[in-house]
Amino acid sequence: MRTFLTLLLSRAALGFIVRSPYLHPLQHESHPSSSVGGLYLSDVFVWDEEERIVNHHKLDEEEVIVRRKRKLVEYNMTSGCCSMGTERERIRTAAALNFHIYPYEYDNVFDDDNNEASWGRQKIYDDNQGHAGTLGDVGATGVERAKNYEKYMVRQQERMEAFLLSDVNTQDWDPRHTPESRFNDGAQTATGVAMGVYTAANGDKMLVFRGSYSNGDFDNILKWMKDWILEKMEQVVLDSWTETLGEELTKEQKKRAGGDLQSRCALRAGTTLFTQMHNGDLASSVEGVSKEDIKKYGYWPITKLMVREVLPEGRDLNVEPNIYISGHSQGGARASLVSMWLEKIDGKKYKTYSLSPLGVQCFSRRLSFLPGSSDGQNYLADVDPYIFHDQITSILHPLDYYALTDYQPGKVCHLGSSLLGTSEPGGADLEGYIEQMVGYTGPELMVDMFQTKPSEIFSMTRHWTHSITLTNILLSKPAFLNADGITDGGCTNQDPIPSDDPDGMCPKGKSDPACNALFLGIGIALALVIIGIPLLCVLYCTHSCCFKRHPETKKTAFEDFREKTMGEPKVNP
Repeated sequence: MRTFLTLLLSRAALGFIVRSPYLHPLQHESHPSSSVGGLYLSDVFVWDEEERIVNHHKLDEEEVIVRRKRKLVEYNMTSGCCSMGTERERIRTAAALNFHIYPYEYDNVFDDDNNEASWGRQKIYDDNQGHAGTLGDVGATGVERAKNYEKYMVRQQERMEAFLLSDVNTQDWDPRHTPESRFNDGAQTATGVAMGVYTAANGDKMLVFRGSYSNGDFDNILKWMKDWILEKMEQVVLDSWTETLGEELTKEQKKRAGGDLQSRCALRAGTTLFTQMHNGDLASSVEGVSKEDIKKYGYWPITKLMVREVLPEGRDLNVEPNIYISGHSQGGARASLVSMWLEKIDGKKYKTYSLSPLGVQCFSRRLSFLPGSSDGQNYLADVDPYIFHDQITSILHPLDYYALTDYQPGKVCHLGSSLLGTSEPGGADLEGYIEQMVGYTGPELMVDMFQTKPSEIFSMTRHWTHSITLTNILLSKPAFLNADGITDGGCTNQDPIPSDDPDGMCPKGKSDPACNALFLGIGIALALVIIGIPLLCVLYCTHSCCFKRHPETKKTAFEDFREKTMGEPKVNP
C-alpha cells in the first residue's frame, strides 16, 4: 500500500516522472556499471515501455550512505579512475561514465575459453588483430578487419544484453543465463531519452546522457541531422580528404558525384514517416508534455524535466555540490544543450564534457521536426547559440563525421590526430575507408536501401572515430591527453555563428523539387490504385448485372429497362 501511495503521489507531483520502487539493473552492486572508481550510480532515468512512463530509479538514503562510505575508502586508495581533480582526471572520468551508461557497451564480459573478464575490444585496437583472431590476419584489408570487428561487436552486445536480462537480484546469477526479467528496459524498440547520475563520495555529481540506442533515439537524431546530411555532409567529407588528410581528389572520387535521387528522397520521406510514428508513441506515453511540443521539439521537453528532477528550479545555487554534465554522441549534444540551457535560465555555468557529440549551433536555431515548416521550431527560448560557451569542452576525432555534423558551442579538442598517417589502428586503415567515401553525397552515405557500399564503409569508420571504447583507450594514454586537458590534436575555440549566418554555414532546409515531383507521382499512382480498383469492381458488377442476357427473354436488364421506360428502340431504315 505504501509503495502504491508513493508512486501515486510521485506521479501527481512530477507529471510523468515516477519514482520506481526497483533499482535499475545498472545500479545493482553485482553489475559492473553500478560503481566506477570513486563514484556510484545514484539515479537512472529511463522510459518504461510497459508502464508508458519515465521511471526514476533512485538509491534510498540508507543505501546512499553505505555506498558513499565504500566509495570514500576506494577513492582514498586509488589514483586511477575516477576523480574530479585535474582537468585530465575529469575528462577521463566523463569518458568512463559514458562508457558504462550504455546497456551493452561494457567490455568486461566473460571469455568463452577461460571464463575470465577480458578487454576484447582494447586488444583489437592495440594489435590491429583482435581477441582470439577475431579480425583475421594482420595483412587483411581494413574493410575485412572492420567486417569481422562488426561481428565481434554484435557478439559483445548480445552478451551484455544477456547480462542485463539476468536476475541481478540474486547473488548467484550467471552472466550467460537469460531468464525473463522485469529489468529489460532500454530495449531497441523503446522511445525516449536516458540519463544517469553518478555521485562521488563527497556529493559531487555528474549527469551523463546516453547516446543513441533505441529506435526513437535514431529518429530523433536524424531530425537534428537531416538538413545537414542533405546539404553539408558531402562537402565535409571532401574537405576532410583534401584539408585534414592533405590528399588530392582522384578520378574515381570525382565520378561518384550525383545519382542520389533515390537515397535523397528516401531520407526525406523516412524521417517524416518515422517522426510521426515515434512522436505519437512518445506523446501518448508521458504526462505533462503535449503532443505538439513533442512534434516541434523532439525529446527536448523530456530532457529538461529529467534535469529538473536533479537540479530543481529555484534551488540554492550557493550550497549545491559540484555538478558536471557529460554525454556521448547524441547524448553529447544533449549535454551541450542542457549546459547552455542552465546557463541561460538559471544563470550558472556547469563544466560540461561532450564526447564525440553532434554540434548544436545550427539545429538549435532551426529544427525540422514538422515537415514543410520551421516556424517556431527552435530552442532559442532555452539556449543561446549566438555566444561562446566557455564551460563546454567537446572532444572529438578529426574524422568523426557524426561529430562534424553542425558546429560545437565551445572549446573543441581533437583526439587521435597523431594516429593519422601512421600504420597504427586509426591511421592508414581509416584513411582507406575515407578514400572510398569521398564523392558520395550525405544521403548515399547514410541510406543503405539502394547502394549499400558507401553506407557500409561510412558505418565502419565509426569504430575508429566515434566509439566510446576507443575514446577511453586513447584518453588513458598520456600521449593523447595532457594534465591540463589538451589532447594530441590540440584545442581551439569554436566561433559562434552570427544569427544572420552571412557565410551560409548552416543548412537552410531547402526544398527538393525532384523529390517533390517523385512524391507527387507516387501519390497520384496510389490514388489511381485506390480509386481505380473500386471503380473496376463497380464496372464489372454493372456489366454483369445490367448487360448479362436473360436466358428466357434473351434481353439484358438494361434493354428490358429501356423498353419499359422509353418503348421499343427505333431502327433507322
